[in-house]
Amino acid sequence: MLAQFILTLREGLEAALIIAIIAAYLRKIGKNDLTKYLWFGSGLAVLVSIAISVVFWTLYLSAESFAGHWFEAFAMFTATAVLTYMIFWMAKNARKIKGELQERVDVAISSGQLLGISAVAFTSVLREGVETILFLSAAAALSFVDTAVGAIFGLLVAAVVAVFLMRGTVKLDWRKFFLYTSVLLLLFASGITMHGAQALQELGVLPPIIEHVYDVSAVLPEDGALGSVLHVFIGYHDAPSLLILLIQVAYLVVFGVYIRRVYRPSPTATSLQTSVAVSHA
Repeated sequence: MLAQFILTLREGLEAALIIAIIAAYLRKIGKNDLTKYLWFGSGLAVLVSIAISVVFWTLYLSAESFAGHWFEAFAMFTATAVLTYMIFWMAKNARKIKGELQERVDVAISSGQLLGISAVAFTSVLREGVETILFLSAAAALSFVDTAVGAIFGLLVAAVVAVFLMRGTVKLDWRKFFLYTSVLLLLFASGITMHGAQALQELGVLPPIIEHVYDVSAVLPEDGALGSVLHVFIGYHDAPSLLILLIQVAYLVVFGVYIRRVYRPSPTATSLQTSVAVSHA
């Protein structure tokens, strides 16, 4: 539930950040009356995201029923790839988001294509919605109840924080927010990768190397209260094979080093917190 909460909270706040930047810029240039286009695009993106989720889940359940472990492995590795890309994209482009959004809004206004503002909001918010669908689908395959509860709470908290962000009464240190959530999501992604590898192992595609490196099922069973949480969050197995352990460690080392390098403080770096604060000034 914690992983799903963090995931939906982050995606929700990313969408809120985009909306807040555009709304603040429209106020700054004296075009507050154009925010209706912003809300139209954002609302449409939410509706389309819901429609996509319904279609996706219909196909997901149908495919899972006849494809079994093959589909599970495909879903897990796809979710891992998209999740990893999202983490890296935000880490690399966070400081440029404000300028790019403002530039796209300027183009829409200067060309008289005001629906372009709706298009900016629509594409940005829809991206977050589609990413969320993919991640939650992978998590739901492990625990539907935990995924549903975590997602609901994550979206509720994101909605509340978004309201205060729009009013300018709350300032977040976005750099730290993205850093900490990126670390947690990398753990989550490593767990999803393990589940995908285990599915291929059970199909006989990948060798376990060593069937059980250790067995702590008597102390911390993965179907117990704590074990089930760790199972969903970080891919915990009470009796893992050497293969899936090596895959998880390799994932965390490679991508963990990259995240550390990207988020390393720089004397010339300007935090997103300052950017958003200036936007509200």
